Amino acid sequence: MIQRIQTVYLLLVTILAFASLVSQIGYYTVGEEIVASFNNFMFAGYGACASYQSAGPYALGVLLLLVIFLSLITILLYRKRMRQLRLTIISCIMLVGYIVVYALFAYFYKGNIDVVLGAEGASTFHFRFVAIFPVISLILNIMAIHGIRKDEALVRSLDRLR
Repeated sequence: MIQRIQTVYLLLVTILAFASLVSQIGYYTVGEEIVASFNNFMFAGYGACASYQSAGPYALGVLLLLVIFLSLITILLYRKRMRQLRLTIISCIMLVGYIVVYALFAYFYKGNIDVVLGAEGASTFHFRFVAIFPVISLILNIMAIHGIRKDEALVRSLDRLR
């Protein structure tokens, strides 16, 4: 199980998704002052935006939890390569969805902060380093798909020789 490279890739996907899940993924500034931040489950305003609190980005956390769950299940299905391949593709689709939803939330919250502050274009969004982890996880998932396909091709070629 561990000797297969796709297992290592899927384990790294799980670790990176968990690290992204528990970390702050972005913040907003006006000038040098941080006015708001958000993680995968909550948006919080500070200073002038302290009245603007939202528990909105649950979709981000749920998508990452599903990716973690699917990656762990996929690691355990090392004998059923076709099922493993399908679950990894579903995990890739969820990671792409996470990236799109992350961008939409960042854009949506920027507009709301500008409305609260009363100045159009006053706030600037900054993403944290851990916001790149889902992109890296997507690349690792694609590499795992390649490894699973190579294993399946090897098994099929060995069946022909018998």
